Amino acid sequence: MQPALAADTEGVIGKSKRPASSRWTRSTGKLLAWLLPLGAAAVVATFGTRDPADLPYFVDASRTLFSARWADTFADPTLQIGPLLLVLLKIGDWIGGLSFLAYLIEVGLAALLVFALGRLLEGRVHKAAAQTVVGLGAVVLGLTADAYSYGHPAQVVVPLLWLLAALDARNGRTLRAGGLLGLSAGLEVWGVLGAPVLLLAPALRRALDGLAVQAAVTAALYLPFFLGGDFRMFEHTWKVEGWAPVRIFLSPGSDFPWSLRVLQGAVALLAGLTIALALRGAFRAVWAVPLAVVSARLVLDPALYSWYWLGVETLALVAAAEVLTSMPLRWQHWLRAPGRVVGERR
Repeated sequence: MQPALAADTEGVIGKSKRPASSRWTRSTGKLLAWLLPLGAAAVVATFGTRDPADLPYFVDASRTLFSARWADTFADPTLQIGPLLLVLLKIGDWIGGLSFLAYLIEVGLAALLVFALGRLLEGRVHKAAAQTVVGLGAVVLGLTADAYSYGHPAQVVVPLLWLLAALDARNGRTLRAGGLLGLSAGLEVWGVLGAPVLLLAPALRRALDGLAVQAAVTAALYLPFFLGGDFRMFEHTWKVEGWAPVRIFLSPGSDFPWSLRVLQGAVALLAGLTIALALRGAFRAVWAVPLAVVSARLVLDPALYSWYWLGVETLALVAAAEVLTSMPLRWQHWLRAPGRVVGERR
């Protein structure tokens, strides 16, 4: 038998000898990785969700968006979420009100987390187990429920969109990465701060292409309101809280206008750019860059609301899953001795 034919035959025989139970177990694991977190989120949405805080106000604003006065949706300076999130909330409210929004947000966030982890851990042995554990962990720790109860699901969604954009940018799909970043800005304005993940692209030109798409999508979402109506989002002013770290520079109770928000965003961008350049060749950069941006923004926030922590907690779970699932490969590298293959039988 010719060597090539022998190798092909051996491969076919090897595949045929693979136990059917093993294939069934893997398929079951993939299915459970979705069913368990989503099922747990649905149970919490049914029995364990508190009354939402800001959500009724956002839903009311979404009704303005779908009226003849749509251009004045952002006439109230206190409205600090984006038009895309308003559209999603309006759809959920139209289908079933706040009770349906609990399922839409909590189950949807669990699904997005499982999906993002699947993309991040593609090809790894313990991918399904990590998806199951992290997905359930997000529900048990209250991330999905708090995102609904506080009324700020974007705090979880935006960092996950950045993660997906980072994976796309690293693989050279910067146009899609820029689109995801633009959509994240449509949920809340600070989504624009995800731009540093584009530096993970193989070439600078591709990163610039992605940045152009991000800018175009963001402009398309906000410019109609800015040009056609009374747009006062940037007139809102926060108060510096006594527990916020930024009190080192600003006295508690002082104003924190959008001009300082821009400065805060610039520092967060600088943190992301620094990590992106430092870890550009490392796979862990896909979660390290978003984590750096979210953390820098959190440290410099004047109010440090409870829901601001959701983004950091989400990315911390993702980072832990990526590190832990990569550890067996590192052990193999450390155990490899000259002239010997790990796992070789003698």
